[in-house]
Amino acid sequence: MMKKVNKRVYIATLMTLLSIAVNGYAANVTTNNNEEDITINVTANRTALLDLDTPVAMNVITPEDLKNTGATTAFDAVATVPGVTINSYGAGGADFGGMDSRTNIRGLDRGALVLVNGVPMNLNGKGGLGSIPTSAIKRIEVVKGAASTLYGAEALGGVINVITKTPSTEGGSATVAVGNRGSKRFDVSYGTEKFIIGIDRKYWGTQDPSTPIRYDYAGTKHYDYYSTRNKGNSLGLFMSGKLSDKVTLNFNRAESKSSFGLISTETNPVNQARHSTTYHYKDDRNNASLIYKDKGTTGTLFYNDRTMRGTSRAHNTSQAKATETSYRARQYGFDVQHEWDFREGKDYLIAGVTGKQEIYHATAVPVYVHPKRNSYAVYGSYSYEINPKWTSIVGLRYTIIDDPIRDQHVLTPQFQLLHSINKQSSMYVNIGKAFTMPSLSDTFRSVSRRYTAVSSKNLKPEEGWNYEIGYKRINKKDDWKVDVFYMDFKNFFQWQPDANGRPLVRVNGGKFRNVGIEAEYGRRLSDRLKWNVSGSYSNPRQKEMNENYWKQAAPKLQFTTGIRYESPTWEAGTSFSFVTKRLRNRDGGLNPNIALWNAYVGYHFNKDATLRLDARNLLDRHNVITNGDYEYWGDPFTYELSYTQKF
Repeated sequence: MMKKVNKRVYIATLMTLLSIAVNGYAANVTTNNNEEDITINVTANRTALLDLDTPVAMNVITPEDLKNTGATTAFDAVATVPGVTINSYGAGGADFGGMDSRTNIRGLDRGALVLVNGVPMNLNGKGGLGSIPTSAIKRIEVVKGAASTLYGAEALGGVINVITKTPSTEGGSATVAVGNRGSKRFDVSYGTEKFIIGIDRKYWGTQDPSTPIRYDYAGTKHYDYYSTRNKGNSLGLFMSGKLSDKVTLNFNRAESKSSFGLISTETNPVNQARHSTTYHYKDDRNNASLIYKDKGTTGTLFYNDRTMRGTSRAHNTSQAKATETSYRARQYGFDVQHEWDFREGKDYLIAGVTGKQEIYHATAVPVYVHPKRNSYAVYGSYSYEINPKWTSIVGLRYTIIDDPIRDQHVLTPQFQLLHSINKQSSMYVNIGKAFTMPSLSDTFRSVSRRYTAVSSKNLKPEEGWNYEIGYKRINKKDDWKVDVFYMDFKNFFQWQPDANGRPLVRVNGGKFRNVGIEAEYGRRLSDRLKWNVSGSYSNPRQKEMNENYWKQAAPKLQFTTGIRYESPTWEAGTSFSFVTKRLRNRDGGLNPNIALWNAYVGYHFNKDATLRLDARNLLDRHNVITNGDYEYWGDPFTYELSYTQKF
């Protein structure tokens, strides 16, 4: 009965979305008399720059972009950027317990440094974009290319900076939403010129199964199984307050409760119960920052933590036990920078110092260990205007790392060259080096139920270079962006057998290379209608230690397009994403193509009240959202009806 209801809702949703979008387009194609759109970013060079004056490949995702793509989290949103793909075990970037979702920039797995308001969020090598509610987001800035000169470790492929809302005007909004498959959502926010607070609460239902049946080809388990996703919920809280004209305090908290099952397909109920397991996880994260800004000086104190608690229970017993993925990770630190202008603003120098401590605490073993890593760095970037058409930027960072395995001293330079062709177009060259350290949980692992250091004493950071050249053209009608890049990294981390033959020892030895092209085009068809299309093609390859061949490391081809319509009464949009030429899975075949079609339509009763219908995965595909061996599916066709009231 429910299948018939869902099918009817699906057909009605599709017809409504298409008819309103088409009717809106036909009635509202007008000449664009708006002023030129101006895109300013603060992430790429640590200072506010126009897109045309930024010598890197970068994208700014606005709240309107979030609405058009149907993204439910920041994790979903960045997947629409050319050259960025995602690897997820749960829909919307939800983690499968200790198996975290990852953002892939230009083929580099775990190659993205995630920031929130400029503060590093990566904990133990994991970014956590799926934990940031879209209701808290003002914009997302994505910078591609090696970015360690300005941001330190983990920015091998680029930086994703999520900028949250800050106090501005008095007022608030409340949203209530319901959908199929047990989904519910409640958002409330309120702000004044001094503070803003928001709460985001989500519930989801079961998804059975969430993977295809996994066959026991090795013959070790003698049974087949599949994964399920059970009921769960999440809570997001964000606050921002102006303590003075110069000091702002930001705080974000994310809580989630999730449950997953590995279910045997055996028909014998006794054997099925013995070979089936359910896992429960509670995941809590905190992010706090105190930011001081005065003229050219910015100072930040920050603190992040994550506590993961997991239990598992075989279905033939009532007793649950803690999983080895239970842990607590935290980091705290500071960053201070100052900007000096020279030659009446033609040149500028940005220089700063930063320091942080990372701590990893395994909680599921009898012996508690607290491996720590301290990092300190000085950095600088000097921009020199050669003439009105040419500008060069030279940057350098020196990092000292007090590591529990081996101390490191890392130098990361960067060179950029910008050519302003005219007021609407520019070209650039960007060359930079980047590095990352191994996760503390990789260098300290459980051996005989005790945590101990297992990494090679000669372990070095992963490091390498990114080279790119690009072209941008931006005007009030349309915009073009094209870039070509080449990446060459070495010392990639791999596992080596210990004395007992177990792959527990972290060593260097792998290599990574990628060459590709990224392009995007956007056009304002009228004052109310916008269209965009983007794509990327690359050849990400990885060579493992003791191997003489290169293998594919990430999907090669990505395509995204979307159209958005908005009037005082109606809003509607649709987007389509396609990823192909993917990796081989454990069965020897290729991961199937990802084809994700989303759409929405909204009606404004007045400027303060909106009713909206969102639909995701209109093709109702089993999209494989992981890369490589095991297949995990995203959500099937889902819809959500929401009502928002501003006050």
